[in-house]
Amino acid sequence: MTKKLLYAMRHCETLFNVQHKTQGWCDSPITPRGVEQCRIAGELIAARGVSFDHFYSSTSERCCDTMELVCQAAFGEVKPYRRLKGLRECGFGIFEGKDDFCEPTFGDLRGAIMKAGGGETNEEILERVEECLSSIMADPTANNVLVISSGGALRRFFMNHVDTARAQFVENTNCMIYVYTWEDGVFTCEEIITPDFSRLAESGVPYRWTVTDEELRAIVTG
Repeated sequence: MTKKLLYAMRHCETLFNVQHKTQGWCDSPITPRGVEQCRIAGELIAARGVSFDHFYSSTSERCCDTMELVCQAAFGEVKPYRRLKGLRECGFGIFEGKDDFCEPTFGDLRGAIMKAGGGETNEEILERVEECLSSIMADPTANNVLVISSGGALRRFFMNHVDTARAQFVENTNCMIYVYTWEDGVFTCEEIITPDFSRLAESGVPYRWTVTDEELRAIVTG
């Protein structure tokens, strides 16, 4: 069987990323800096000259926005793409939208706590992402595929295939790209690309809203 190519990209910066809030099945808008990240990531893809024949995104708005902006930068147009729930980020249940330090990190108990709170266990997340990506790559018409998903889902998928990986995991950053080959049902991570955003200014979105009553009145009244 011919080797196929999968580019699996994390979405760009969002408001919740900047505010350090847990963002799974809930959503938040992308930031102006995130828009610029998409442009840089798209230019990086264009420079590689990959001709994608299939495009897929998580159903999350942040991933769909990333897909459209990246395609516009890379190909000069938004490519037709499918939205799949199987590509969604981890479901965090009652922890959705909370400050991320509230998210449980209790080792073996984490899955049970997540499940009790209406979220997903690590095994459930991995099962649906694995099934979704395997189905995508098994399509006989798919040779070079671009997927946009989220950090946690993509990291768990990578760790499930770490034994065949030729790349080492790096810090989870916005618009990072896992490059996989797929052959005879085996995923091999060939490299992990971290776009260079050093020329971008830091996000102007505040971590906490600390405006005083007087400042708020001045903003509202102009």
